[in-house]
Amino acid sequence: MLKEAVYHQPYGNYAYPIADDKLFIQLRAKKGDLKKVHVVYDERFRDWDSSSPRFTLKLDRYSSDEFFDYFRAEMQFSKKRFKYYFLLDDGTEQFYYSSYGFAKDVIDYNGCFQYTYICEKDYFDIPSWVKDAVFYQIFPDRFCNGNSNINPDNLTDWGEMPKWCSFYGGDLAGIIQKLDYLGELGITAIYLTPVFKSSTNHKYNTIDYMEIDPEFGDIDTCKELVNQAHQRGIKIIFDGVFNHTSDEFFAFQDIIEKGEDSKYKDWYYIYDFPVKKAPSLTREIANEVIEKLLQPDPISLDGLKEEIVVQLQIESKEDRDYVLGLVDYLIEQSNKGEDISKLDSHELWKRAAEVDELAKIIYPNYETFANGVWKMPKLKTANPEVREYLLEVARYWIEDIGIDGWRLDVADEVDHYFWREFRKVVKEANPEAYIVGEVWNDATPWLGGEEFDGVMNYLFATSVWDFFCRRKINVNTFEDRLSKVRTLYKLPAQLASLNLVDSHDTERVLTISDGDKERQRLAVAFQMTYIGAPMVYYGDELAMEGGSDPDCRRTMIWDEKKQDREMFDWYKNLIVIRKDNPALRTGDFTLIKKDAINNIYAFTRKKGNNQLLIIFNNSNLVTQLEFDLEELNIDTSLFIELLSNKEYQVEDNKIKINLEGYSVAILKVDNNE
Repeated sequence: MLKEAVYHQPYGNYAYPIADDKLFIQLRAKKGDLKKVHVVYDERFRDWDSSSPRFTLKLDRYSSDEFFDYFRAEMQFSKKRFKYYFLLDDGTEQFYYSSYGFAKDVIDYNGCFQYTYICEKDYFDIPSWVKDAVFYQIFPDRFCNGNSNINPDNLTDWGEMPKWCSFYGGDLAGIIQKLDYLGELGITAIYLTPVFKSSTNHKYNTIDYMEIDPEFGDIDTCKELVNQAHQRGIKIIFDGVFNHTSDEFFAFQDIIEKGEDSKYKDWYYIYDFPVKKAPSLTREIANEVIEKLLQPDPISLDGLKEEIVVQLQIESKEDRDYVLGLVDYLIEQSNKGEDISKLDSHELWKRAAEVDELAKIIYPNYETFANGVWKMPKLKTANPEVREYLLEVARYWIEDIGIDGWRLDVADEVDHYFWREFRKVVKEANPEAYIVGEVWNDATPWLGGEEFDGVMNYLFATSVWDFFCRRKINVNTFEDRLSKVRTLYKLPAQLASLNLVDSHDTERVLTISDGDKERQRLAVAFQMTYIGAPMVYYGDELAMEGGSDPDCRRTMIWDEKKQDREMFDWYKNLIVIRKDNPALRTGDFTLIKKDAINNIYAFTRKKGNNQLLIIFNNSNLVTQLEFDLEELNIDTSLFIELLSNKEYQVEDNKIKINLEGYSVAILKVDNNE
């Protein structure tokens, strides 16, 4: 027994309450090391020195990753106060494991782990509707143009390939018009990327948090959308951009105007005064400057600068200072022997993060979203005035307008104190409001129950991409990565996290799948049958393609002749199967088989008498499979495959199935036999 690998702590994701009298506990051990794990427990204040503990419970090994096995159990005791220790058995030796460490002798009272009391406010409560929901993400400008009277100027033709600055006229009225389409698909919740007043097509640089962008509609249109959606049983989630604002936001404009005398100067991270005004089209100009410098020109440096200024039609002082500084830097690099033809705006921005000389030229003198994004200055949420303002925004749209929750942009760059305050305000406005954060990596610090209900589950997404879409990892690595999420996050957070396979920030799932629709179908089948709330990015159900931003933000296909209705039916059928089977939404997950040679991944989902066996064949070979019902812990004589309605009889307590290459079977126990 490798004792160094054994781990438990009586808090966090290793011990947390799941009912008034029930505690979830988890123990970690070296992979393959332990044959049996038991927990011995009783009431905290009972005198164990005089009488033995009364309760023993076996822990199940429910997950494994590359190095560890994870065991779990649910301890139940009406007194709400627990003390406990573990008995570990590796088949050769047995050890007691407690807060003291390891011992051959029975643990005394003082050595026990203790969960002192189950307090009602310590529950991780998530909105009851979320775990049953199927989400649909909409980028409003690209979904549907429902009101041409509010179209922005210089509209790009619908269907034309998008550029960074393209506007297509999609709006809230268009979403209202397509609610029946979403209802037909089976959608029960819509996540909208930002809809507040902004100068860009993506709206992530907010000018006014209290106003719907005029290109999308107005407050009355918004109320109609919420009401119409609610009448169809569809929730509405807004995108909250509270990490940064637009440089046109009233507080930042006041700083530009008044400098150090502005009462808002501490709302942002300003390095020095005066604040540098944003040049126009910073990255586009950078590329054009490089292009001009590469043209052979015998005139003097000063003449070259003036010519560039004239050719690029630069008028404002900030644009002129920006361009001339960039010219000086590029010429200096060229004189040092660098081939500037290999540079572009993307490379310059990356370099500026490391080179102060360049940063002073192309970065603003204030902190921003990402690196040097002039039009997105970062808010100082540690400032009580900023918190008060943003929390009122959060409350208003929940309480007064009736939206059903917030998706939080750049959530991992905002302080935990603010998010705890945010949760309090939002849940007071509506206890059933949903809070989901954008966190691309391990989100454990935000998922203790005090901040977010869940996160956009990019750990899930990247695993699905690499296994189903890119086919670059085998089933063992796939399971190792999924297992980490199952053991890192508390179960409520897993149920409330958005299982996405793409978004407005990634390539589309079909493009990630190299245009192979078979791969997309498998990825979506897994998304709809695994733990968590599935999220469909608009148009994926019609097999839309798209590369990196902005290509992933193409306009929705409404011409039925161009729609892939077979893919639509695939999504629709899977959503129906998920809705019809509570086990797929909130049931227990048990891994049954992972075969690295044939890339078979099989698991059960169970909730009461609703029991399913799901099998994925992610290889090109037909595979003959046999499952022992005793190992599945299922008692039945008949399974129904839900995608084909084919029946499978159980013989000798076994089910046999031939599974085609790159296919899935969703087998349900027939309770009507």
